[in-house]
Amino acid sequence: MRACLSVVLLVLATELVAAGSLEEAKTAFDKGDFRSAERTYSELSNQGDRTAQLQLGLMYDEGHGIPKQYHQAVRWYAVAASQGDPEAPFYLGRIYQDGRGGPRDYARARQWYRVAAQRGHQKAAVNLGVMHALGLGGPRNYQAAGQWFLLGARDIKAQENLGVLYRNGLGVRRDYVKAYMWFAIAAATQRDSEAARHRDQIARLMAPDQIEQARKLSSEKVCALIRCQFGSTLPHHGR
Repeated sequence: MRACLSVVLLVLATELVAAGSLEEAKTAFDKGDFRSAERTYSELSNQGDRTAQLQLGLMYDEGHGIPKQYHQAVRWYAVAASQGDPEAPFYLGRIYQDGRGGPRDYARARQWYRVAAQRGHQKAAVNLGVMHALGLGGPRNYQAAGQWFLLGARDIKAQENLGVLYRNGLGVRRDYVKAYMWFAIAAATQRDSEAARHRDQIARLMAPDQIEQARKLSSEKVCALIRCQFGSTLPHHGR
């Protein structure tokens, strides 16, 4: 019994030390003491802390108080991504898409955005959809673009892009009701004037009963998206 208790206490103590170190690094960063933050994040990264690895990658990527070093950013993003971090592959995709520190590599960008999107990263799903729609890093595929936009549908850009696909019949059958619905969702959830403008333009091509149907669908979809968003943050109680 004593041996088991000692192991539990040892594990708890180790976790508390790591958490304190992360807090110290964040405090130093927030105070503008970037050198101290970099040092602490580096220590924790070498110990295998994926949160520290992500933050260290961001420091090198964005140049927060230190010179930008994209090869180091890629290194630490990749390590964090290998440990299941959902943010790190998104930032890797962004580096390769933008060509930071080297030539653009859309194929690699697609690969990393896919990893992030499959881990639930909304912006990665949107970016991956755009790359499929524009034919960047692979063949143009509007149908695949729509599928990725649907996966990232809590993001306003995904909503607007879905509206564009349905309005123009790209990868899907042209459907003004669904196009109106997605533009209305974007306008309602973010008060986006551009989406509202597209919604009003397409309304001119629709019959009154179609507009009423689209409004009902958009209202139901907004509620579903809200439930999905907040439901994913609710605590789960195990047995």
